Amino acid sequence: MGKKSRLRPPKPCDNCGVEADTQFRVRAREDDSWRIVCKQCQERAKADSGYSYGGTWKRKKRS
Repeated sequence: MGKKSRLRPPKPCDNCGVEADTQFRVRAREDDSWRIVCKQCQERAKADSGYSYGGTWKRKKRS
């Protein structure tokens, strides 16, 4: 039978709209809401003093 495909549709970045296979849950300040962002936007968010990392979203899940 084989395993089911665990490939999900890509998500757009909450900041720039780019669709990426790997994205990151971040917030720039403690009072901000969580956002799903691409690698480039995550790097920019890291520069903020209140940066928080909340996990990684991957399009292709491990089997």
